[in-house]
Amino acid sequence: MKTPEHSRLIKAILCLLRPIVRILIRNEVSHSEFAELGRQAYVKEAYEHFAIPGRKMTYARVSVLTGLNRKEVVRINNLDKDHNNGLQAQPNRAIRVVNGWLTDSEFSESGKARILPLNGESACFRILVERYSGDISMGAVLDELKRVGVVEMPDKHRVKLVAKGYIPQDDLLEKIEILSISAADLLHTAVHNLELNGTKPRFQRQLVYHKVPPDVAAAFEVISEKDSLEFLQRLNSYLSEQLDREIPNNREGRRVGVGIYFIDNE
Repeated sequence: MKTPEHSRLIKAILCLLRPIVRILIRNEVSHSEFAELGRQAYVKEAYEHFAIPGRKMTYARVSVLTGLNRKEVVRINNLDKDHNNGLQAQPNRAIRVVNGWLTDSEFSESGKARILPLNGESACFRILVERYSGDISMGAVLDELKRVGVVEMPDKHRVKLVAKGYIPQDDLLEKIEILSISAADLLHTAVHNLELNGTKPRFQRQLVYHKVPPDVAAAFEVISEKDSLEFLQRLNSYLSEQLDREIPNNREGRRVGVGIYFIDNE
């Protein structure tokens, strides 16, 4: 018998799935492909979060937890471990360059990026890349930022940042990857707060008003974007100051950050 809690959970999951399915349909991902992803997610989460302490996880237990037959569990478990594992990818060095451009006073002023000469003794694009990209060449970073529409070159000697962050303008796949990481981060925080298990809740808040007149909504969008960007830039400056500017491959630690998003729907 379905409980009221189960029914509310199903409604909540449907709410989460609808924008995802919209993206899938638009990009010609079929229901069968989505169902396969669902099977993989069930198996991976069972292995990662539902093992009995002190006991080895078995195919039979995963089958019981997920409702998949043992043959399917074995097949999925034998898939390439790195398949569809975008969240574990190394951070994009170009993002660090853009963040440094916006927050380092040598390359910006009051949070506004300066137009930089490609080369020079100081405050040039070459020095910016050397400082924030690790060992990636200036040409490779410039090509990437141009490819995603984040920078423009007013002439062959200068580079201009045209976005307020690493926001790909023309690369659909890059936008989808950012969407997947941002949404997954929010959901991981929400699930953590649901489960807790004696741990400290993570900050999760949103501000929503209903029946807001269009002119007020438009003004609110402008001010929320401005204040949110300034807030994120302050946090970015703090982390940049606390961490080494180089990116050692052997550094241990946690992935931390804050996400802010604008809400506008019916």
